[in-house]
Amino acid sequence: MVDLMDNLVPHKYGEFKISQIDYYKQKLRKKIFWLVLYTDKNTKEDFENIDVVKYHKNLLFEISNCNKLLLYPKDFVEIINSLECALTVLQSEEFDFNQYKKLVFDAGALLQRMKVGDESNVCI
Repeated sequence: MVDLMDNLVPHKYGEFKISQIDYYKQKLRKKIFWLVLYTDKNTKEDFENIDVVKYHKNLLFEISNCNKLLLYPKDFVEIINSLECALTVLQSEEFDFNQYKKLVFDAGALLQRMKVGDESNVCI
């Protein structure tokens, strides 16, 4: 039985509870922040077996599909753009860690603030 205090968010195949969305947003944020650990000069040696570009692209793919599933929340364009810009920085010959880190953190903050369902005025 659905708790009436937990609003439902429409998605492509039905509905999610807000608590489910919040849980998944936190999980995605953690995945996003791993990007910083994988590229920080103080920690990247611990992750030499990780293909950061591949991880970054796979994460973009996962988040992009979540966008479609959740019926295109308003903030998604900014989240994807920030991560795409970070990927460009990562792949550049003159990698700038501070710029990369800022873009990754911005994406995580945008994801945390993202509203879905009734809060975002999503049309079904």
